[in-house]
This record gives sequence, structure tokens and C-alpha cells, in this order.
Amino acid sequence: MCRGAARACARVGGMFAHSTRNWWWTAHPAAH
Repeated sequence: MCRGAARACARVGGMFAHSTRNWWWTAHPAAH
């Protein structure tokens, strides 16, 4: 149970980090 929850949390965390990164690059094109 705990192991499965950790895996799900990591997946959600990864998607959140990916969406945040996309937002950052979209909002700050000059940062490239």
C-alpha cells in the first residue's frame, strides 16, 4: 500500500514538474 502510494505520488509529482516547466518556458521565452 505505502509502496503503491509512493509510486502514484512520484507520477503525480513528475506530471506537476513537467507542467510547471512547460509553463515557465511558455511564460518566459527569453529565458531560453
